[in-house]
Amino acid sequence: MSKPYFFYVSGMNCTSCSNAIESFLRNSNLIKINTFHADMSTPDPKKIVISLSEEKENEHESNWKTIKKLIDDTGFTCENYEFPQMKDQKPALPLEKTQTTVQQEATQLSALFSSAKKIISSHWLLGGLGCITGVSLMILTMAIGGLPLALMIPLAGLSTLLTIALGAQSYYEAWKKLVHSRTLTMDTLFSISTISVLIVSLASFFVPWLPMMFEAGLLIYGFRHIGIAIEDTIKDKISSAKFQDRAPQKVRLYRHPDFKKTRIDEIQPNDIIQVKPGELVPLDSVCEQDTLIYPTIITGAVIPKQFRSGEKILAGMRLANDAKPLTLRVLKTAKESYLARLDESIAQSVLEKAPIEVKTGQLLSYFIPSIIALSILSGIIVGLIATPALAIQCAISVLVSACPCTLGLIIPLAVKTGIHKGAEHGVRFKNSRVLQLAEQIDVVIFDLNGTLTTGVPVVNEYAVLNDADLSSEQFLSICNVLEEQSKHPFGKAIQSFTQGINKQKFNIANLDHSNHSGISAEINGIQYTIGSKTLMQEIGISTSSLENQMNLVAGDSLVFLARNKQLLGYLVITDPLRKDAKQTVDALIKMGKEVHLCTGADEKTAYRYAQALGIKKVHANCVATTINTEDRSKPVYIKSLQNQGLKVAMIGDAANDANALAASDFGIAVLSQDSDEITQQHASAIIQSGTILPIANAFAISKQTVNNINQNLLISLGYNLTTVLIAGGLLVTLGFVLNPAVGVALMVTQACFVLLNVYRFKEQPLQHLQDKVQEKPEPAPSSYEAMKKHSPNFHTAPEINHNSVIQSGKQTINKNKSPSFWSDYFPELFEEEKDTGTEHLMNNKIG
Repeated sequence: MSKPYFFYVSGMNCTSCSNAIESFLRNSNLIKINTFHADMSTPDPKKIVISLSEEKENEHESNWKTIKKLIDDTGFTCENYEFPQMKDQKPALPLEKTQTTVQQEATQLSALFSSAKKIISSHWLLGGLGCITGVSLMILTMAIGGLPLALMIPLAGLSTLLTIALGAQSYYEAWKKLVHSRTLTMDTLFSISTISVLIVSLASFFVPWLPMMFEAGLLIYGFRHIGIAIEDTIKDKISSAKFQDRAPQKVRLYRHPDFKKTRIDEIQPNDIIQVKPGELVPLDSVCEQDTLIYPTIITGAVIPKQFRSGEKILAGMRLANDAKPLTLRVLKTAKESYLARLDESIAQSVLEKAPIEVKTGQLLSYFIPSIIALSILSGIIVGLIATPALAIQCAISVLVSACPCTLGLIIPLAVKTGIHKGAEHGVRFKNSRVLQLAEQIDVVIFDLNGTLTTGVPVVNEYAVLNDADLSSEQFLSICNVLEEQSKHPFGKAIQSFTQGINKQKFNIANLDHSNHSGISAEINGIQYTIGSKTLMQEIGISTSSLENQMNLVAGDSLVFLARNKQLLGYLVITDPLRKDAKQTVDALIKMGKEVHLCTGADEKTAYRYAQALGIKKVHANCVATTINTEDRSKPVYIKSLQNQGLKVAMIGDAANDANALAASDFGIAVLSQDSDEITQQHASAIIQSGTILPIANAFAISKQTVNNINQNLLISLGYNLTTVLIAGGLLVTLGFVLNPAVGVALMVTQACFVLLNVYRFKEQPLQHLQDKVQEKPEPAPSSYEAMKKHSPNFHTAPEINHNSVIQSGKQTINKNKSPSFWSDYFPELFEEEKDTGTEHLMNNKIG
């Protein structure tokens, strides 16, 4: 597939116009179109994005010229274009030139002419002119009655010329499109109706029974121009600017000895920048200090989050108003930032049409010919039962009352708004089709590790056996020394946890990483080993009696420390739930989704996590994929649900979830530490790392989008049916017909209703983000120092008299514990520990 081609085309009023261009290009033998997308949600000129099925090297510019000529041949005007490579070029700085007085005057005169042309061609001005003159002429004829011929002739001439002037562009566009591409558009309906009005009105000078409707032509184009002006105004509000436009264009860049404002496109990776309180972070960066930031661009929720020094911050996040100025180290340039990637993903998302958009496009291809046919039929029928004057008015009213433009605009505008809204709330939909599909999902299946959990193990608690003759700092120092160079996730968790302790100097020798279950080394001449239960058993140490007295929960893993053959203590390591996991699951259940947990973890672990989250259906011990359909695999489980007629969504992150996401109807890839690019390719939507609340946002936004489309289709189709029936002759039974000008006014009103409803959807909040969520305690501290700050009563191991302990035949444990994430959900499980405290632990027997 080729690189995309970007064109800006004027004259496209509705989906019928874009369909005509697409059909013409696809039928051409000069090029082979792969994808075609016209953005109808913006004022003229509209943007068209095209890619070709095949393109040879160095043919991009010649292909562009071919496509441009073909677009011009359809009767539309290609005003401008973009090459993708042009996007990567920095905008040129204006050259400072010394202009002569004559040159300055010429420049000012040119600017004056441009401003005058813009004002004269303004739809507001043209619309106001048409409506004022039309209403004035109507009042004049009604007040005076039969005007003298001497007055009527100049009035007829002036109104005819003004009508032609107001509709000149419309006549030109209608003729050009009809001749070049055999396309009937909204301009065709207005051209036929106003020309018919002028012909009948002029003929009335010679045929007395014909109606004189010079004011109708003025009012038709007057309301038409006002309608376009209103539509453009609302579209500007709905079709939001790019995310990159939100970032400040100048950034405070550190240049010794101070910060100086510099253009954002000049900032490079590793530059140091500063952000003031309340400002948006302009570029993807790393914190140089602890701070409070609103990650709303990721989660959609207006809740600040504490970021620590060294943590990554994405462009678009906002520094809290009460925070101190923040210093950041830049990671990516403006064109590679998170905001730039959002804009790019939105541009790609709308290239594929939603199924309902395709069907509406097919309907529109028959809409305008049907209106013309109904207009003629209505005129004939009314002419048989009423006067010819009423028949002519009836036929013209039918032409101007119908509104195919709004019908063609509804879906593209709602889809683009939905995709943009998803990006604002942390969801990147792959295309329009999946945005519509998400609303139909019945079952949402979660992977466990890395999806519902953080995927990053942390030390949840540790304990030092009292006969170890070690303080907490000594115990953790030894653990830190042994795991200092470890690449294992548990080793990294221990490194992170022990980073704040007062490290002691040790002489280390014979460091052995060869055993996958742990590490051993000689420290100050004494053999130390850290590792799993398996490693302890290999060196002759039994841990079963110690494990029997421990209150472990599913998902916890033990790492032991031994000196020679003596067990010194242990650390409990767990993969904690994400902070918003419970809120996300609750929101999905409230939306009516059936939530399942499908994981490779054992049943005990899976059910424990599921119980914490309120998930009732669990499928544990699943492999990623299998050839045997009877095995427990995620794709087989998904298929079994689909066989029941259910639409299934799968949420995963790692490579082992790729097949499951591909097998599901709607896959969501959660970016995490272990996320895989292949998994993302199979996903229908992508969630940014650090939070899973956008998963609920995705389904809520999809439902809002589909509801908005259905509402607007009902308004538009209901309006068109009603007005065509009324204009087509229902009022004849009362002795009159709908005035063509009134028909245009009704059409404009209907368009405004539809566009305002889309704007309402754009501003509509997500209900689950409005619900008050109970504040949860901070997750388990990630370091020893943080644990001490978090727990005021935290203390190091007291000195123990080993003789008294041994004589009593008991062995005691000094246990230090950070607030477990499980206690947030099951406080009753920890009540005994809170009540009995250390005394209970010291009376536990081992062996």
